[in-house]
Amino acid sequence: MSITPKLITAALAGLVLAGPAAAQMRPEAPAVTYREGLPAVNAPAPSASPDAGNYAASSAFARWYQAAGRPSILLFWNRELLEDATSQYDSVQTGAVVGASRSDAVSASSASTVGIAGYGVAAGQGDRVAASSRSTGVAVLTEQRQRQERSTESRYALADPTYAHGVESAIFSTFLSAGAKMVSREALMRKISTQKSREDRLDIQYLETLAMGQGVQYLMEVLPDNDPASPTGVSFTVRVTHLPTSTVKAQFVTSGDPPRGQAQWTAVNGAGFEKRAATSRQTPQLVGAQIAYDTMVKLR
Repeated sequence: MSITPKLITAALAGLVLAGPAAAQMRPEAPAVTYREGLPAVNAPAPSASPDAGNYAASSAFARWYQAAGRPSILLFWNRELLEDATSQYDSVQTGAVVGASRSDAVSASSASTVGIAGYGVAAGQGDRVAASSRSTGVAVLTEQRQRQERSTESRYALADPTYAHGVESAIFSTFLSAGAKMVSREALMRKISTQKSREDRLDIQYLETLAMGQGVQYLMEVLPDNDPASPTGVSFTVRVTHLPTSTVKAQFVTSGDPPRGQAQWTAVNGAGFEKRAATSRQTPQLVGAQIAYDTMVKLR
């Protein structure tokens, strides 16, 4: 059988007509489907909180504290429980020149007079004295005062009162957040002082002793010391005493350095990426909170 032009044309026409039909017979690609309950794009894993360990310590302390009957805690911040049972005072005398005038008279507000460098000076507590010089005829008015300074005092203190206040407040708030019953030293002493004489109210050690006997279970002393080797520049000595039995529950030294976050990869112009350590978190609030967390670990 010879192939004629008519046959070739018919065959080509058949292919053209069959083309769309053949295309319609091809299987379609499956539609993209997602598993139910999952986002279209997986979110990156959250970075670990630097305070995760502290939060765990707070939760464990809260459980122990509840099981122990929620004992009251008295905080001595920047104050040491001294062995002296009474307050000691030193007499301090000060004097200052408050004025001068032309006069030959000498007046005194006290009957007792002592000679000081050729001047007649009346001495006494809170006395204002006029002294005259015979050579110049100028009366010099001086003021001498005598005051009592309490010598029975703790040696611990921080130079920056704002920083100290922030640390103290954070210690309190961290314990309160864990459900602790914190007792105010000042409120207890004021309450007790109303029943005491004026002389007894001047004895701070005596009032503190009475305050500790008002149902307080634990005394927590936090004593800061400047320490150049510490990461925070301060070392905090913490001592917790169970007052009913006078036994030491915990004693340790901490820098109060809060944990740092994870290092982060940071884009650098023209140099790709570099890994940088997390920034310091040594604010007074976080330092105080860390002291509280470290104490909670020792108590539970």
